[in-house]
Amino acid sequence: MIKSLSTSAFATTFMLTSTIVSAADTAVITYDKVLDGVNNNTHSLSIDVSFSGDVIAGMEQSTNSLLTGKREEAQNLFEGAGSQARYNFVYRDNSGEKWFVGAENASGLISGTWYGANGDKGDFTANFSCPSPLPSYCSTLNMTADAIFSGSGLNYSRAIDESFLQDSNDPNKGLYVQSDDGGLPFPMGFNIEFTKTFTLQSFKFGTYNNGQGTRATGFTFEVWENNGWVNKGTFNFNALPSKQWIRQEFSLSTPVTTSKIRIAATGTSDFYNGGRVLMWGLSFH
Repeated sequence: MIKSLSTSAFATTFMLTSTIVSAADTAVITYDKVLDGVNNNTHSLSIDVSFSGDVIAGMEQSTNSLLTGKREEAQNLFEGAGSQARYNFVYRDNSGEKWFVGAENASGLISGTWYGANGDKGDFTANFSCPSPLPSYCSTLNMTADAIFSGSGLNYSRAIDESFLQDSNDPNKGLYVQSDDGGLPFPMGFNIEFTKTFTLQSFKFGTYNNGQGTRATGFTFEVWENNGWVNKGTFNFNALPSKQWIRQEFSLSTPVTTSKIRIAATGTSDFYNGGRVLMWGLSFH
């Protein structure tokens, strides 16, 4: 059964990608390997996907991977469909096949469960559609923080979820990285890679003072150009004289068009325990 389904998947994918019916978008699927209704985003995969009616198909030659499946038409009474479209699709690469079943939410993200061939299973989230002209969770391929923001104690980098890059003043949502036991040497930061290029200029970004000093006094904004990081702006946070969170609006001197960015702290005034750094709340405007 799996073999015949895979053959059909290849045939359908070949037909759709050979007769382009819609522009291919890079779909990002994040998943975990524990089926408990919560996606911990411990694994991810990406593939260029096209639609033809209710058929989904994608192929990535560099990884020898295929995707094929079906998207339900929302509010189709003849199919018994409701307001949220349901999806089922199969992803195949050199490691085998994963079957996915899920439904779309109000923000256009698909979430549900997946099943492997040998009893492996878990939760997943996918972005087959991401219309926002600015970076958001559904257009994020990955986010990686420097090693100093992970490890033991209070060194921490929050995994991305649906609140990533949202305009929110809640530190419990969105991007958040902190180094608690040795914020030196500088610079230290994080990289974000998007599924496509964006033109960026204005953004919001934050830091924190717990009463012992501001945990990021300044930072750089870099983009990936010609196989290297290029600094496009150097910024400073307002001074925080007392315990508080801060989130400011910044603007690059000129717009930049890129699919990869890096933000790195360049200083701290909280030198307790060797120097501490905290950054949070990135969003674009």
